[in-house]
Amino acid sequence: MASFRYDLTLIIAVVLVLTGTARAQVTGDDLPATDTTILFRPVRPLMEDITNQAVAYNHAGGNILLSSSGWAFGGFYGFELGSGITLGLDAFITGRRNTDEFDNALLNGVIPVVAEKVNRLFMIPVTLSLQYRLFRESLQETFRPYVALGATAGNIIRTPYIDEGDFYNPPRYFEFFESFGYAETYFRPGIMIGGGAVFGPVGKGNQVGVSVRYYTIPFGGDGLESIRGKPITDFGGLIISLSIGAAW
Repeated sequence: MASFRYDLTLIIAVVLVLTGTARAQVTGDDLPATDTTILFRPVRPLMEDITNQAVAYNHAGGNILLSSSGWAFGGFYGFELGSGITLGLDAFITGRRNTDEFDNALLNGVIPVVAEKVNRLFMIPVTLSLQYRLFRESLQETFRPYVALGATAGNIIRTPYIDEGDFYNPPRYFEFFESFGYAETYFRPGIMIGGGAVFGPVGKGNQVGVSVRYYTIPFGGDGLESIRGKPITDFGGLIISLSIGAAW
């Protein structure tokens, strides 16, 4: 009997000690359960995320353009100055005409030509512009509309198409590449105003943009003729552009 009482006393003492120890550990809320699972994330995805989120200050690429004179091709470069302002430089080359020009006659009964066409005209405008981003605080970063204003240096090239000749010399047709041996070049200043939008992340990566620009490039004097009797006095006009490039 004494042994039983001793064992019961010992059990009660052990229970009291364990209970007191458990209560001493709890000072407020229950301790969180111990999580023995450790997760590791590869370093490469983290580095790629940081790269993609980095702000890009430079962008460049190519342009596909459409005007009343047909298709044109060019390139561009831009540098972010800050506060939504970008300094841009772009150039493109395009033919220039003010009427439809289709082969509708035969020279000497053999060579298909455009009736009354006297010159081939080309234009290479180089434009330095400032672009200002609109609605910077309210629109998503992947859609960035802007307005632009720039100064243009227009390089205008005239090559002969047909020399009508005279009493002693028959009319002469100039092949396309041959005519550049007789080219004349004119430089005229101009102004550009326009707007557009850029699609894509702000950080480094590929970007796509569209824009609509209006150029005015007065030639002065009587202008230049592509078609006889219809001189071009302003080599500007409306240009729609699709831009494809990259930012870094």
